[in-house]
Amino acid sequence: MMDSQALTIKLDDEQFEVVLGGNLLSSLLSQGADVRYGCRAGACGACRLYDVSNCESILSCQTTVVSAMSLTRQTPAESSSFTVLSNITIDEASIELTLLGASDDSFGDRVFVSLLSERLSSKVSEYSSAERAHFYECMTLNPAGAPLKLVLQKEHVSAEDWWRALALSSDDKLAVQLFTGIRKGRLLFEMDISDAPVVVISSPDNAIFESYWREAVLDYTPSFLGHFVLPAKSDPKLSLADAALLAFLQAALVDAGDASLQLIYHGQNVSAKDWGRLLRPLRIHPNQLHFVR
Repeated sequence: MMDSQALTIKLDDEQFEVVLGGNLLSSLLSQGADVRYGCRAGACGACRLYDVSNCESILSCQTTVVSAMSLTRQTPAESSSFTVLSNITIDEASIELTLLGASDDSFGDRVFVSLLSERLSSKVSEYSSAERAHFYECMTLNPAGAPLKLVLQKEHVSAEDWWRALALSSDDKLAVQLFTGIRKGRLLFEMDISDAPVVVISSPDNAIFESYWREAVLDYTPSFLGHFVLPAKSDPKLSLADAALLAFLQAALVDAGDASLQLIYHGQNVSAKDWGRLLRPLRIHPNQLHFVR
C-alpha cells in the first residue's frame, strides 16, 4: 500500500515518488533524476523546470512539493527557421555555428537548436517521416545585433546528431526555438560588473568557452583578470579544494587592489554554500559570486 504522504512527480518520460512537503530538487536528485542545478539558492536558474500542469516555469531548488506534478526540462518556445552562415571546427569535439534569423538574443541568452536541417529531413529515403527532431539547449555567444553564434559539443548531443552537425553547410536551414516574454541580453548587465575587476571560473566541460567569455567581459570592463578551469572530479564540488584555484583567486585579489573582485562561475552542481566555504577565508562576499549554468 502506498504511503499517503507519497506523491508522483512526472518528469518528461520518467516518474518519481517523492514525499509531501519535501524540496523538489532534493527529492528528484535523491530518486536518481537527471536534473541540472547550480547555486541551489534560486540565483543561477540551472534547475529551472517547466510545470506543464500550471503552464509556468519554476526553480526546482525553491519549490516545495505540495501536490503531484507533471514537469518537463524544456520550456515551450517559439520555433523559427535559421540559415547556417558558418560551421567552424574548434577541435575534434566542438564546433562553432553561426546562424542568421530573426532573433534579439545575445551573450548569455539560451536557445534550443535542432540539428536536423531542412535539407536532410527532406530525404525521406534516409530519414523516417515519423522522426522527431531533438532540440539542444545552447548559450548564445554573439554580441547584441549580430548573427546567432553558439558552440556544440560532441558529448552533449547524440552520435547521429553530431554527424549531422558536422555535415551542415552554408545555407542549410535549422529550426531554432527562442524564449519569448523575457528580457534578452542582460546576463552581464544584471551582474553589475561595469568597470569592476572580473575573473571567470569554469567547469571542465565549459573550458571551450574561455575566449567567448574574455571578449564578452571586456565589453563591460577593462579589468578582466583571467579565466580558470576547475580540475575534473567525479564530484564537482571537490574541485574547489584545488590549490591552484586558491592561488589563482589570491593573485586576482592582489591585482584587484581595493576594488571589489567579481567572480563568474560557469558550471553546475556546486552550490553557493560550497563556494562560501572557499570564499569566506578570502573575505569575498557571496554577492561577488555570479552563477551561469
